[in-house]
Amino acid sequence: MDDMKKVSLFFLVLCVSLGIKAQNLSFMGYQMGVSIYEFTDAVRQHFPLKKKVGGDQYFIYYGSVYGHDTYLKAEYTKKTHTVYKITVTPKQIDQYVLLDSLKVHHGEPMEVRGGYRWDPEGGTVFLYTPEGYDPVLMYFDTESVAKFREEK
Repeated sequence: MDDMKKVSLFFLVLCVSLGIKAQNLSFMGYQMGVSIYEFTDAVRQHFPLKKKVGGDQYFIYYGSVYGHDTYLKAEYTKKTHTVYKITVTPKQIDQYVLLDSLKVHHGEPMEVRGGYRWDPEGGTVFLYTPEGYDPVLMYFDTESVAKFREEK
């Protein structure tokens, strides 16, 4: 085995033994990949809880994102209640104004069919605008989405 492979193998074993894993995606500094209750505690000052929909595994919050009134929907897994997806719907904001704000936080997006996509560490962010509606921003935490699929 050459030296480079030995170093890679050593690093892999070290990471596994220390329990190091990829960081979960965060939304405006609020960590995803935590329980819905931990998430609610973290966001409650800026996004008060408006509605719990337990059967469908989501909570709805209301607050301000980039200076616009916004509904925030946090979806969670069935068994462990881990937040895996956040859908943000700011009211009365132009898609391009929101896009400019997102570029500051996530860099240049990849243009995809019907919208824009970023791949920050720990997840994926999508921005799209349904025809005739306000833009919709979706955050998917990679590890938690995998957990959601396992718990289905």
